[in-house]
Amino acid sequence: MILGWTRSVAGTLGLSLLVALSVAGCKQGDPEKCSQAQTVIGQALDGQDFATARQWREYAYKQCEDRGPLAALDLRIADKEASVQLAKATEDKRRQDTNALAKVFFEFVAQNRAAPDRASQAPVCEPVPEGATGAALAEHFCTATRAAGTHTLEARYWQADLTAFRFTTTLDGQLDCAALKGTVSKQWDVPAVGGKSAKRARCDLGGALAGLTAVLTAADKAPLYVVSPGYLTKDPGWKQILEGP
Repeated sequence: MILGWTRSVAGTLGLSLLVALSVAGCKQGDPEKCSQAQTVIGQALDGQDFATARQWREYAYKQCEDRGPLAALDLRIADKEASVQLAKATEDKRRQDTNALAKVFFEFVAQNRAAPDRASQAPVCEPVPEGATGAALAEHFCTATRAAGTHTLEARYWQADLTAFRFTTTLDGQLDCAALKGTVSKQWDVPAVGGKSAKRARCDLGGALAGLTAVLTAADKAPLYVVSPGYLTKDPGWKQILEGP
């Protein structure tokens, strides 16, 4: 009996030791692969490739025994993706608002190009020179404005010659000549925020705006101008802005 018991205990202890050694031998994870996975995740996040980041995140959980850094990595993935989605939504909204305002603005120009003095009910004119009489009473600029939401649509015209005018508004985002189905006739650089430069272009328009020229700047919050051929003859000080160097 004692001998049988001894063999039974010895067998049990041997089996326990074998299980313990097997567990120790099946230690999960690989430090090198763990480090590689985290590096690839970081690169994917820098490139905003969230699908790849999530795939390697699953791989990292299989290779990394220390889950502490992985929890921080999960938070980084979530924060980065949320930030990118917010930026995209903001940009989409700015693009929609820009296109909507541009549509209203160009309709405003088309409706009032023949009579810019009727672009608003109360245009404001420059003072008439003292002693002026006859035709000289109209030799000055007037400005008509209209609100479009939080933006202003402006028509500046020469009272004595209504074919000399400049329409202006300020866009939240950017437009290009191709979107207006126009033709670029000239491009040049202008100073921009942060010591940088932005492209400004003269865009010859067609359709209801045929014969007019838009002046566009590739920057947010930049003015948009539409001018008639005779405008600069009355306001030559604007030549640098509207025609460049």
